[in-house]
Amino acid sequence: MIDFTTLSKALLEVNGVNLTKLEMEDQNKLDWQQYELITKYIYETLGGYNITIEGWGNDCKVRGESGVTHQIDVLTLETDDTGIFRTAIECKYLNTKVTKDTVMKLSETMNDAKIHRGIIVSKSGFTPDAQLFAKYRNILIVQLKEAGKEYPDYQKPLHLFDLGINVGITRRRPVVTNIIATDTDGNQIKLDEKDQYYIFVKHVSGKITNLFDEIMVFKNYLNEQDPTITVSKEYSHQQALLYFPTNVHKLKSITYTGSLTVKDTTEKKVFSIVDRVWLLMEKIFEQQTFVVSDGGIIVDTSTKKV
Repeated sequence: MIDFTTLSKALLEVNGVNLTKLEMEDQNKLDWQQYELITKYIYETLGGYNITIEGWGNDCKVRGESGVTHQIDVLTLETDDTGIFRTAIECKYLNTKVTKDTVMKLSETMNDAKIHRGIIVSKSGFTPDAQLFAKYRNILIVQLKEAGKEYPDYQKPLHLFDLGINVGITRRRPVVTNIIATDTDGNQIKLDEKDQYYIFVKHVSGKITNLFDEIMVFKNYLNEQDPTITVSKEYSHQQALLYFPTNVHKLKSITYTGSLTVKDTTEKKVFSIVDRVWLLMEKIFEQQTFVVSDGGIIVDTSTKKV
């Protein structure tokens, strides 16, 4: 299982969003400022590369044709096939439903500031009059609330997606196919790699190495060679002694033959990414529903996909 906290953090960094992850047990600490930040993050994420955030929070203000300055909770700039337009998003983190007065106020602000679209995001929903007037004014309404016990899968892990990773592996293996020792009389002695720990070479310096050490020198040489060819290399051992368990030879040289084998393999690893449900989001007019995970991943749970 992947460490989802690390993954979600990386995804947020890739999206360029500075969103502090709020743990499920700390949801009761959510306030209106965090609610605005979360709304900003959601619309920035759902909008992909076609949307930018012009401003948000108390410092996000626009001057209308009337000369009046209006504060906008989240102001976005979006590009589609019809051109460039701005959207004003009003966030209401209240324990009561949004009334038509809020819809009327946003509608007037949009008209005065020449803002093309409007969205109201409410924690507690909307009164019937507010829904009716929003539809009349073509203002979208969204309920965004913390998942509670009324959500049937609240305690269950949320399966977000399967992450497939292709891992390319190149295996390089030097293979020794033949070892021939030549003594000072010109006799050739075939050596077997499986005896590499029982055969020793005493050098003229007095140093003693086993055949394994000698073979590793050749294998390092093979690692630098073209894998398509077989190579032989002779190592001089003048005045050295070749020790077997039962006899000794005066050694002249050892010749090794081998090749470098290279095998390319690709393995696909699939990880199931799961997290806990944090927020529920319903686009009322579009009849779309989303869940936001504890790690900040947004999943469309409706049949209509964005």
